[in-house]
Amino acid sequence: MVHGSGRATGPADGHGLDRVPATRRFDPRRHRRIAGLFDLWLAPGPGGRLVVPTAPDRPLDARAVATLVRRGGDAAQDVRILADDGARHLDLFTEVAGLLGHDVLVSPDGSDIRHATDRTAGATTPPGTDAVPLDAVPLDRVTRQPMDWLVLQPPDLATPLPGWFAVDDGLVRPRTGVVGLPLPDGLALATRADFVTRRATAHRLGASTGVVTVAVTARSGGFLVGDYSGTQAVHGGDRLAALLGDLPLYGADLRLWLTWPSDADEQARLRTQVAELAETTGATVWTPPAGGRADLVDDRRDLRAFDPAGAVAAWQAHRPRYADGASTLDATPEGLLVSRRERQRVAVAAVPTAGVGDAAAAVDGTATGDPTARPSGTGLPAPAPGSVAVASPAVDGTVTGDATAEHRTGSLRRPALVTENRRAADYGPPWLRRGQQVNAEVFEAFVLIEGDPASAVTEGVPSVELFLAAFLDPRSAPTGGDLLRVRVGPGGAIPTGVLRSHVPARFRHVLGGPDTYLLPAARLDRVRVLGALRSEGFGRLRSTVETTDEPLRIRPAPTSRSVAGLPQDVRRWPGFGTRQAYALLPTRSRGLPRGWLPLYQQRPVARPGRLLLEVRVPAGRTVDVDATHAMVSGLRLVRTRVERLHRAGVPLVLGSRSYDRIVVQRAYRAQAGGWQRITEVAPGPLPSAVAGLQSAVPDRAAGARPSAEPT
Repeated sequence: MVHGSGRATGPADGHGLDRVPATRRFDPRRHRRIAGLFDLWLAPGPGGRLVVPTAPDRPLDARAVATLVRRGGDAAQDVRILADDGARHLDLFTEVAGLLGHDVLVSPDGSDIRHATDRTAGATTPPGTDAVPLDAVPLDRVTRQPMDWLVLQPPDLATPLPGWFAVDDGLVRPRTGVVGLPLPDGLALATRADFVTRRATAHRLGASTGVVTVAVTARSGGFLVGDYSGTQAVHGGDRLAALLGDLPLYGADLRLWLTWPSDADEQARLRTQVAELAETTGATVWTPPAGGRADLVDDRRDLRAFDPAGAVAAWQAHRPRYADGASTLDATPEGLLVSRRERQRVAVAAVPTAGVGDAAAAVDGTATGDPTARPSGTGLPAPAPGSVAVASPAVDGTVTGDATAEHRTGSLRRPALVTENRRAADYGPPWLRRGQQVNAEVFEAFVLIEGDPASAVTEGVPSVELFLAAFLDPRSAPTGGDLLRVRVGPGGAIPTGVLRSHVPARFRHVLGGPDTYLLPAARLDRVRVLGALRSEGFGRLRSTVETTDEPLRIRPAPTSRSVAGLPQDVRRWPGFGTRQAYALLPTRSRGLPRGWLPLYQQRPVARPGRLLLEVRVPAGRTVDVDATHAMVSGLRLVRTRVERLHRAGVPLVLGSRSYDRIVVQRAYRAQAGGWQRITEVAPGPLPSAVAGLQSAVPDRAAGARPSAEPT
């Protein structure tokens, strides 16, 4: 059965810590890590600002904290800040939550971060118990009682609904079971990828009369359901009915809040599963028309149905074969479901787009003539002075009004799709096989960017992938986030919901959002940049850069986000087995380079002041620069660092994360124009072997700093 907030795993008695817990000083070496939660240890620095303990002279702002998380964590993880008095920096960490699009857990003001220990462990504690991981707990500095972690949600997506983890008695615990969020009269099913956005939209839905609502994602002709372990699966109608067993569905009306797939075969399979859901539950199941979607009507806190072209449409009823009597609901032409028992005429006032004054018309249809006026009851603030609120995009995706003004916008129109044949042009990423479904017509979308928008327009969007992700709804962008508005020609985009390839795990979170498209690198010549915008919150966008149809480009991301700043999709060496290679290191430097190390398949000539290491490399541990250069050389709108490495004659690149997987077999020093073997070197992992070698090299400069780049 589904529980709206999930269940927390913990002791059988249901209690967390004792009220007088035994604790010890926080020790990073003993810290227990929780799957799906990225822990960031910070300490107070100069002026009370937070710093990383290993870099106490570098105070952190929100963007620096977000960068640390992105470097070390997964894109779908929540963040826990391990710092005393975390709530004193509430504004900082709230901004971090907005930048990351995920929850941030901080300690309350007046608390110390301690490690909880088992008070019953004493003389009977077995040897080696000191190695057992310990849970971090905020402890009140005065009463020494545990305090609960504070959960900071992204400001534009904040709700009173619970987070991914359970917070109880000072402990953070993983939940278990199916991911479900409570709706006023139903349930929103979510996955790890769309949990935050699903939670925000679930909170905006108001109570309805006589209908149970279930929000769910349609995927591969079925219903996508996630659990708190982070996995997800596609279920049929009968399985979904079992998961909804706690809801009173028999003889009721069940409204599905979903977006239909655009593929005709998937629509047919989903229609079958909807019918199965109706038969199994005994409920009348209401869905938008096939190919359409259900969207939230903010001013009514209700759902409206749209057809595949984006026009308002009536809901479709799927009745079980042995239903008793007629449904208690009517589907109106305005795309709403209303109760027959309390039927009242629903007046929908259209918002004119002819002029700015008309766009500010009130809900009752009376125009005020004031461009800063707002419809009453919308809950939205008036625009800032000097800006103009314009109407939402029309069906064709255009935005009316002044291009330099502030725009209020919703989702753009979805394009029709067509399936390419196997002989179509390549896409770029090697895992993306040919024959995908692509857009059959021109459409517009948004691309989220980091850094300077002007540089993104003229030089390219920083990315470690050979594609960019585009989406139709800019309201999912964090406040202060920058967007590019792009026009995509036919064949330039692939909808993520119908990908026909095995998707690498590192960006499966991209697939969670509806109306998301991949813009593959080899098709960027079909994409043009129309301008840059900044999200001002509440669905408002402010124009920051105007352009005249620039092509969309990709440029290298910072080197900290990938090996040597190369794309994630590279050719690896060796392809299988373990192979021999060589590494050159300076004799007068301590340690290995921090980022990467060049390797050679052939023994280099002897060079004074160098050590030569003969190493064994497991399959796939290095980047084959020559093969990668050949792979990306045809992508003319993608700029990478492969070309520079290729020209420099670097054949293989070994990333620092693989250092401990490389085994040193032999070592040599340069002498008399050749290599002389160092006999006292024992085979072992690369880091330990190098430390022993360089400590044994004579005339080593004391305190010499390690080289930041391979020599």
